[in-house]
Amino acid sequence: MKAISALTKIGLFGFILVMLNEVMSHSMWNNSTASPPTTVDFALALYGDQWAIATVILGALLAMAMVGASYLVRDERLINLIWDMGGEDL
Repeated sequence: MKAISALTKIGLFGFILVMLNEVMSHSMWNNSTASPPTTVDFALALYGDQWAIATVILGALLAMAMVGASYLVRDERLINLIWDMGGEDL
């Protein structure tokens, strides 16, 4: 089992190295005349034609997850409700 875990870690490390090499060898890094993107460019890319629906759906899913997490955290056992109200123990 430890061998599989070690092999997985080595494979993951190798995958990260390959991905970093591919990203750093992109021609975008060699182009020094282009201006860097601004926050307006980022906002237009995020809320433009391509990603607008995905962003709205992701926001709705995250909101539902927050509401669900807050509901699951509540503790409504009778003894806790009585203690919160300052009553005696059962």
